Formats: sequence, C-alpha cells, structure tokens
Amino acid sequence: MWFALVLTGLAALTVSGLYVRRRLTGALATLGAPPRAISVMRWAMAWLMWGFPLVLTISIVLAIALGWPTIPRYDGLWASRLLGLPFILTVLVVLQSVLWVLAIDVAYLVVRARRGAAAAIRARGIAVLAVVGAFALYTPIRIVAERGVVRLRHHQVGRGSGAPLRIAFLADVQQDVFTDGDRAREIYARVNAERPDLVLSGGDWINTGPDYIESAAAAAGTLASRLGTFSVHGDHEHFAYRDRTRSVDEVVRAMQAHHVAMLDNEVRWFDHDGKRIGVLFLNYNYIVRTDHARIEALVAQLAKADYAIVVTHQFDAKLAAAVEGKVDLVLAGHTHGGQVNPVVGVCHVALARLETPFVDGRYALGARTTAIVTSGIGYSVVPIRYAAPGSIEIIDLTP
Repeated sequence: MWFALVLTGLAALTVSGLYVRRRLTGALATLGAPPRAISVMRWAMAWLMWGFPLVLTISIVLAIALGWPTIPRYDGLWASRLLGLPFILTVLVVLQSVLWVLAIDVAYLVVRARRGAAAAIRARGIAVLAVVGAFALYTPIRIVAERGVVRLRHHQVGRGSGAPLRIAFLADVQQDVFTDGDRAREIYARVNAERPDLVLSGGDWINTGPDYIESAAAAAGTLASRLGTFSVHGDHEHFAYRDRTRSVDEVVRAMQAHHVAMLDNEVRWFDHDGKRIGVLFLNYNYIVRTDHARIEALVAQLAKADYAIVVTHQFDAKLAAAVEGKVDLVLAGHTHGGQVNPVVGVCHVALARLETPFVDGRYALGARTTAIVTSGIGYSVVPIRYAAPGSIEIIDLTP
C-alpha cells in the first residue's frame, strides 16, 4: 500500500507543482519581474520539487543493480539540509497553496467579466503571490515553533479500583543524526521520572542504516521500570541493510544486550494486584503482516487474562476488526501523528488518514476495546514535524 501512496503523492505533486509554478511565474511577469528572474524561479521550483525524488530513485536503483549492502541514505545532516528540507518545504507550500490558487482562478473569471482582463490579471497576480508568500512564511515558522515538542499524555484505563499498574508506552524514536543518543536519553529520563512499572514500545528504534543500532540500544537500556522494557518490531528495524533479516537480527541482538526484549508474535504475562495481565506483542508492520488466522490464534491466548493488551507497530481498520471486543487495550505507533500535516483550505489535515483512521490519540472500539496511538518521537524521510508534535503515553491500568 505504501508504494501506491508514494506514486499517488508524486502524481499529485507533479500536477499541483506545474499548476502553481505556472501561476506563480505568471504573477511575477504581470508585476514586472525580469524574464531572467522568472526563468530562475521556474527551474529552481522544478529542482526543489523533483530533484530529491529523482536522486533517491537513482540511488535505490544503483544500490540494487550493484549489490550494495545498504541503500544510500539522505537523512544525514547535510543531505537533509540540502535535499530533504528544501524538498518538503517546497512541497508543503505548493500543496497548501493549490486550492487557494484554484479559488483565485475562479474569482479571476468573475473579475475579468466585470472589470476587464487587465485589472483581473493584475488582481490574480497579487492574490497568487500573497497566498504562496503566506504559506512560505507560516510553514517554516510553525515547524520551528514546534520543533522538539514531545507531549506527555496520561490515560486511565481498566475496570478495577485497586492500585494502578503504570505503563509507559513509546514508539518511533527512530534514532539518527537528528534524534541522537543524547536526545533519546533526555526523552527516556522523562519517562523514568514517571516511575513506570512496565515500559512497552511500538518499535522503530532506528531510522535507516546500521550506524545508530548500538547507540539506540544503549540509550534504550537507560529506560527503568520494575518489570522491564518490551518492544515489537517496527518497519525501520528492517531498514539497516538491504538484507532485512540481517537488519532485524542486529537490532534485536543489540537491544537484548541492553535488556530490551524485542518480541515477535509472543504473549507475555504480568501479575498485578492479584490480576493476570496478558500482553500480545504482534508483528504487524509494512514489512511483516501477520495473517488473520495467526492473529486470531494469538488473541485467543489472551482469553483467560483479567486484562488483555495488544502491542503492535501499525494499527489499521483491518486489524481493528480482528481485535475489537476480544482485547481490552491496543497500543500502537507508526503514524507520527501524520508527521507532516498540511493545511487543506484553512485546517491542518493528517494525510496519514489515507492509510488508517487511527492516527493519533485515544479511540473507543465498541464497548470493550480502547486503542491508544502514540504520535512518536523522531522523524522519517524528512527531519521535520509539521502540526504533529510528538508524544509519550503514560497509562495507569486498574485491571
């Protein structure tokens, strides 16, 4: 599904980009910009919108053709600044502007009919520049204002009235040059300050490549709780090498060396206040999707639990249908709260809703099941969050 979403996104970017570029360069010409400046703008926008996808595609093809063990990465400090950041900022400005530019074109037809072509063309040019300029200012300001924000969200779940079991749930740290070991330790210190009894994770401890496996594991080892730290596999555990098995094995070994258990379709049991709590660590992500029959069999193991929990990396409508009414709590990550949530019209919209209705926060599934989706901590593909601050979930469970 992700491949279809990428192709759809690139097609939408191409159509929107050509349209907005045409209107923007037309506006500059109308307002007297010199032809050379307009030509520079046209070619600059072409590179900013399509240069990064082109370089990335060529690199992947070369890596596969030449048998390189890893895919060339562009998530380093300078590659991100020179390629990733300019690309995503341009994309955001274009996609947020396109509906407004369409509205301006409709208004242009009305003005031209009433006041003549010259006045309409000039008004359209001013309006287009105003819209594009507004988004060109608002977008980076919002990104900078929210950079590094990680919310600590508290939830109360369960049906009992005894002493709660405190669970810290986190996901998508995606350690890299931007979310490095020091940053991860800062986050984990906040978790430890909440004095959790149990730490659970939705995976994605690293971003891409093998460089941060050991660093991520060492940082994760600083998480402190009475019952330990347990995690599922995320997508990015598979992205250290082209050999996905090698990727996962190295991450799992490093985490285990630092007392973090990464489990694959396994149920663990915890006793609290005279109750038995069953936790299923479900392998469900883009790379590995446990099939429906196996999910049913695993969930059935929780039937005798006083409180049943599923921890998964991804959570979509299909998985929701499989667990609704059969477990008490689902904990998931993956979405980053959308990570990049552009303005559509006048409101920010999480594009992750194209993939799943469970993007960020707490959801009720029928009378029994609660789902909590964390917006995570780190970044994927581009090192920004836009209207999608991170989060850690602190859950007080009274089974």
